[in-house]
Amino acid sequence: GFKAGWISGLSLSASLGVRDNNELSFTQVADMCAYINDRISIPTLLDFDTGYGTYNTARIALRKVQSAGVAGICIEDKKFPKTNSFLGNSLDDLADPAEFALKIKALKDTQLDPNFCVVARLESFIAGAGLQDALMRASMYVEAGADAILVHSKRSDCKEIDLFMSYWKQSKHKDVPVVIVPTKYYSTPTRHFEDIGV
Repeated sequence: GFKAGWISGLSLSASLGVRDNNELSFTQVADMCAYINDRISIPTLLDFDTGYGTYNTARIALRKVQSAGVAGICIEDKKFPKTNSFLGNSLDDLADPAEFALKIKALKDTQLDPNFCVVARLESFIAGAGLQDALMRASMYVEAGADAILVHSKRSDCKEIDLFMSYWKQSKHKDVPVVIVPTKYYSTPTRHFEDIGV
């Protein structure tokens, strides 16, 4: 009954016995996506990690995963190679926001299907950079062409998400969808997130 599926980078890595640290090549990821998409009829959103290097590498990888049938990607604003968000992360792990915005623009310019989605994942809270950094990055990424923003948090409650949404709903980009991954705050009812606009 699910309307879409998430192809998790952590799950892909674990299934092949490697760390969630960009140790799979994008061709390996594309091959696995093709197997998954051959067996289901719902759209899939791929965890694209950091885009496998530069904006140029990201464009090449995007062509591969599009041909494997994914409906969109979620790319995180960390340096390559990335570290799993639930391990130790710091400000040094974050990508330069201007460079990351150019990577998003390159991906949007490369996509073949006009309905393909590029979701920009914010790691500001994960790295300890705070709310203002998250809002600044989100605005830059939307202006570069991101179709949605994913706000990530490793707190066991949803306070950072609530705070982000309270400001996002008042911003000029308030109509751009916000996505979350409630890995650590799973006990919060879904209705709460619907109420705050996620």
